[in-house]
Amino acid sequence: MNSNLKLSNESDLLLSIASGNELSYTKLVEKYWQKVLQHALSFVKSYSIAEELTQDVFIQIWEKRDKLAEVKSFENYLFIVSRNLIISHIRKKLTETDTLKDQKLQELFLKPDEQFEFQELVKIINEGAALLPEPRRSVFLLSRIEGKDTDYISKKLGLATRTVRWHLMHALNFLRSYLHNHYIISFLALILLGLFFFK
Repeated sequence: MNSNLKLSNESDLLLSIASGNELSYTKLVEKYWQKVLQHALSFVKSYSIAEELTQDVFIQIWEKRDKLAEVKSFENYLFIVSRNLIISHIRKKLTETDTLKDQKLQELFLKPDEQFEFQELVKIINEGAALLPEPRRSVFLLSRIEGKDTDYISKKLGLATRTVRWHLMHALNFLRSYLHNHYIISFLALILLGLFFFK
């Protein structure tokens, strides 16, 4: 699609799409399609998966077009929608592989030069986790590494579910700060943080 298409007034275009104008929507897709596709390709190695994610992004934009009337920066909005769908897709694949430590994660989503960064990130997370006091460390490992739910952890460790959530919250807060102190700020890290830290 033509990514160089010039739009005279993007805010007017967004308002037109918000009112259901399909021609305006088509123009928007033509302008941003390649940008979203390349963004997706930078995190998934499969062109077909990246193309599917790109389609999903624009489908979601159309389905939620009423929100466009309030958007101040469409590029920022597009970035957020794209990021969230990429994270959701990787989460789904992680569920299928059944473990965060599975090497299939790297094979599915990371380019060779990014696999080293992933390994370093996991190494730093493990180092940070080792600093957690018990039972906070066990709660974190059971929840985020083994993928166990709160009820399972509660029974396994003999803790109230509220206590499990309390320990997990403090563990995650500590590890976020620990990663920040190690200058983990790349977009790949942000995606992986989403995988490790958010349900």
